[in-house]
Amino acid sequence: MLRLIFFAAIGALLGGAVVEYVGPPDAGWGIMSIALPVAIISGTFILIGRSMAGGVAASNDDIRRAIDSRRLGLARVDAIRQTGTQINDQPLCEIDLTVRPLRGDSYATTLRTVVALTELPAFQPGLLRQVVILLDGGPEVAFVDGELSPAEVAHLAVPDRSAVRFVPMQSHTRISGGRRKGPLIGVGRRGRPLRLLVFAIVAVAVAVAVVMPYREAVAQTVAAVLDGRAHVDMRQPEPLAQAEAALEREIGHDRVMSIYVTPDFVIVEAPVTPGTTHTDRWMYRGGQVSHSGPVSVQPKTPEEAFSWDDVDLSAVLPGMDEAASQSGLPVGDAGATVMRTSGAPDTDSFGQMVGPVAIRFSLDGDYESASFRMSADGSGLTRD
Repeated sequence: MLRLIFFAAIGALLGGAVVEYVGPPDAGWGIMSIALPVAIISGTFILIGRSMAGGVAASNDDIRRAIDSRRLGLARVDAIRQTGTQINDQPLCEIDLTVRPLRGDSYATTLRTVVALTELPAFQPGLLRQVVILLDGGPEVAFVDGELSPAEVAHLAVPDRSAVRFVPMQSHTRISGGRRKGPLIGVGRRGRPLRLLVFAIVAVAVAVAVVMPYREAVAQTVAAVLDGRAHVDMRQPEPLAQAEAALEREIGHDRVMSIYVTPDFVIVEAPVTPGTTHTDRWMYRGGQVSHSGPVSVQPKTPEEAFSWDDVDLSAVLPGMDEAASQSGLPVGDAGATVMRTSGAPDTDSFGQMVGPVAIRFSLDGDYESASFRMSADGSGLTRD
């Protein structure tokens, strides 16, 4: 189970990294800030579990059950080795044992267990320790004291290690309810390909689940990379059309007060309800639409609004390219604003933004800048 959690966390990390690259700023950090500690903690426990392979985990009930069944014996410590791993500042040791049960044949085994520094003298080679044999036939044992009578101890002669069969401990198992139980997913070599496949599927599934809400941004980024760009340019016709559709869908109608297009995002100020001046701000970035609430300066009249259909947003970048060709200034990261112009000077609407819709932008160079305007359909490019 820990390994499934570990690979799920790895998948979340990968998905979070993708979201951070293609989505809104910091969108992936929240996911990664949770996934990384989970991966570290589960990975640490996996390493601890791996180092404890060959150890014995048994409950007090299982030990008591074995004692009551008189599955007792003597074990001689043939060798003890520190593995170099410490758990809670205590050494993890390998202990070679030769076990002589009260009933049944003698056998040799090697046990991995944490031995407190103060208890190391009790495990010196040659010493005899009383043990309880947790399952019939072993090899799992637990050390106990005082369960054998002096007569039973005198009767038990532990043979030479070379004269008995070696029974290895089964890795990553525990004794529960009088039975040997292994992990949910095995750890042996035979099932390794299948395990790796399962872990890979889990990681990919979690990564896909994390990225799924940003699939539009992923598709846009892939298209940009195939076109030779590292990131999406929202001024390009296709992502700009996707932004328009998403914003119109979230706003709930096609009326807007202004549109601001940049390489990274599109901001729209739109009336909450068509025909009113109550206007909110919406942003499309990284495939997501966010709503930031009322704008600081509200329109003076509902007539400032216009329809998405009144403007050809696909003309924004070509217009910038044409302006750059005329002026010699770079397009760079220039943004464009789309809104109505002021009413004519000789009319009652002078000073009110109720005139024809226009597209405005500025190009900046090292020593000069220039402002440009064109009609909503992209025609009539002029320099202000």
